[in-house]
Amino acid sequence: MTPSRAQFLRAFCNEFGAFAPESFWAASGSVLAAACNGVGPDRWPAWFRHILTWLLRPLEASAMIHDWEYSLPDKSYRGFTLSNLHLAANVMLEAVYDCRPACMMMGFFAAFVCQVFGWFAYLNGRPRP
Repeated sequence: MTPSRAQFLRAFCNEFGAFAPESFWAASGSVLAAACNGVGPDRWPAWFRHILTWLLRPLEASAMIHDWEYSLPDKSYRGFTLSNLHLAANVMLEAVYDCRPACMMMGFFAAFVCQVFGWFAYLNGRPRP
Protein backbone atom coordinates (compact mmCIF):
# COMPACT_ATOMS: atom_id res chain seq x y z
CA MET A 1 0.00 0.00 0.00
CA THR A 2 1.23 3.47 -0.82
CA PRO A 3 1.13 6.34 1.67
CA SER A 4 -1.31 8.23 -0.57
CA ARG A 5 -3.64 5.20 -0.68
CA ALA A 6 -3.45 4.96 3.13
CA GLN A 7 -4.34 8.65 3.47
CA PHE A 8 -7.24 8.22 1.05
CA LEU A 9 -8.59 5.22 2.98
CA ARG A 10 -8.19 7.06 6.29
CA ALA A 11 -10.19 10.01 4.90
CA PHE A 12 -12.85 7.53 3.78
CA CYS A 13 -12.88 5.96 7.27
CA ASN A 14 -13.42 9.41 8.73
CA GLU A 15 -16.26 10.01 6.27
CA PHE A 16 -18.22 6.92 7.28
CA GLY A 17 -17.48 7.34 11.00
CA ALA A 18 -15.18 4.37 11.60
CA PHE A 19 -14.09 3.27 15.07
CA ALA A 20 -10.31 3.62 15.41
CA PRO A 21 -7.80 4.60 18.09
CA GLU A 22 -6.60 8.21 18.20
CA SER A 23 -3.16 7.11 17.02
CA PHE A 24 -4.69 5.95 13.72
CA TRP A 25 -6.07 9.40 12.96
CA ALA A 26 -2.78 11.12 13.85
CA ALA A 27 -0.37 8.81 11.97
CA SER A 28 1.30 9.84 8.74
CA GLY A 29 0.37 8.12 5.50
CA SER A 30 3.72 6.34 5.33
CA VAL A 31 3.37 4.97 8.87
CA LEU A 32 -0.17 3.76 8.11
CA ALA A 33 0.99 2.14 4.88
CA ALA A 34 3.82 0.35 6.72
CA ALA A 35 1.39 -1.12 9.27
CA CYS A 36 -1.11 -2.29 6.67
CA ASN A 37 -0.76 -5.53 4.73
CA GLY A 38 -4.17 -5.65 3.01
CA VAL A 39 -6.84 -8.24 3.72
CA GLY A 40 -5.37 -11.35 5.35
CA PRO A 41 -2.59 -12.21 7.82
CA ASP A 42 1.11 -11.51 7.25
CA ARG A 43 1.91 -15.22 6.96
CA TRP A 44 -0.06 -15.48 3.71
CA PRO A 45 1.90 -14.72 0.53
CA ALA A 46 1.77 -11.07 -0.56
CA TRP A 47 0.36 -12.00 -3.99
CA PHE A 48 -2.56 -13.83 -2.35
CA ARG A 49 -3.29 -10.92 0.03
CA HIS A 50 -3.20 -8.57 -2.96
CA ILE A 51 -5.80 -10.67 -4.82
CA LEU A 52 -7.92 -11.06 -1.69
CA THR A 53 -7.79 -7.31 -1.02
CA TRP A 54 -8.95 -6.70 -4.57
CA LEU A 55 -11.76 -9.28 -4.27
CA LEU A 56 -12.85 -7.95 -0.87
CA ARG A 57 -12.47 -4.26 -1.69
CA PRO A 58 -15.41 -3.42 0.66
CA LEU A 59 -13.20 -4.57 3.56
CA GLU A 60 -10.08 -2.59 2.62
CA ALA A 61 -10.66 0.57 4.67
CA SER A 62 -11.83 -1.39 7.72
CA ALA A 63 -8.97 -3.87 7.29
CA MET A 64 -6.51 -0.97 7.40
CA ILE A 65 -7.79 0.03 10.86
CA HIS A 66 -7.69 -3.62 11.88
CA ASP A 67 -4.05 -3.90 10.77
CA TRP A 68 -3.25 -0.69 12.62
CA GLU A 69 -4.75 -2.08 15.83
CA TYR A 70 -2.83 -5.33 15.36
CA SER A 71 0.38 -3.27 15.12
CA LEU A 72 -0.15 -1.50 18.45
CA PRO A 73 2.04 -2.52 21.42
CA ASP A 74 -0.91 -3.60 23.61
CA LYS A 75 -1.14 -7.35 23.06
CA SER A 76 -3.90 -8.13 25.55
CA TYR A 77 -6.79 -10.46 24.77
CA ARG A 78 -9.10 -7.51 25.42
CA GLY A 79 -7.30 -5.43 22.77
CA PHE A 80 -7.48 -8.37 20.36
CA THR A 81 -11.22 -8.80 20.87
CA LEU A 82 -11.89 -5.05 20.60
CA SER A 83 -9.96 -4.92 17.33
CA ASN A 84 -12.08 -7.71 15.89
CA LEU A 85 -15.29 -6.06 17.10
CA HIS A 86 -14.14 -2.81 15.48
CA LEU A 87 -13.65 -4.70 12.22
CA ALA A 88 -17.24 -5.96 12.27
CA ALA A 89 -18.65 -2.56 13.24
CA ASN A 90 -16.57 -0.67 10.69
CA VAL A 91 -17.53 -2.96 7.81
CA MET A 92 -21.18 -2.48 8.79
CA LEU A 93 -20.80 1.32 8.94
CA GLU A 94 -19.05 1.31 5.59
CA ALA A 95 -21.73 -0.90 4.03
CA VAL A 96 -24.50 1.40 5.26
CA TYR A 97 -22.60 4.49 4.10
CA ASP A 98 -22.06 3.03 0.63
CA CYS A 99 -25.58 1.53 0.44
CA ARG A 100 -24.21 -2.02 0.10
CA PRO A 101 -26.34 -4.03 2.52
CA ALA A 102 -25.06 -7.30 1.09
CA CYS A 103 -21.61 -6.46 2.49
CA MET A 104 -22.81 -6.13 6.08
CA MET A 105 -22.41 -9.81 6.86
CA MET A 106 -18.83 -9.78 5.55
CA GLY A 107 -17.80 -7.84 8.65
CA PHE A 108 -19.26 -10.39 11.03
CA PHE A 109 -17.66 -13.24 9.11
CA ALA A 110 -14.25 -11.53 8.93
CA ALA A 111 -14.35 -10.65 12.65
CA PHE A 112 -15.35 -14.21 13.56
CA VAL A 113 -12.50 -15.69 11.50
CA CYS A 114 -10.04 -13.24 13.07
CA GLN A 115 -11.30 -13.99 16.58
CA VAL A 116 -11.03 -17.76 16.11
CA PHE A 117 -7.81 -17.93 14.07
CA GLY A 118 -6.07 -14.57 14.55
CA TRP A 119 -4.56 -14.61 18.04
CA PHE A 120 -1.08 -15.55 16.79
CA ALA A 121 -1.27 -12.87 14.07
CA TYR A 122 -2.29 -10.31 16.72
CA LEU A 123 0.58 -11.22 19.01
CA ASN A 124 3.01 -10.92 16.11
CA GLY A 125 1.35 -7.97 14.37
CA ARG A 126 3.55 -5.96 12.06
CA PRO A 127 5.06 -3.28 14.31
CA ARG A 128 4.80 0.35 13.35
CA PRO A 129 8.08 1.88 12.19
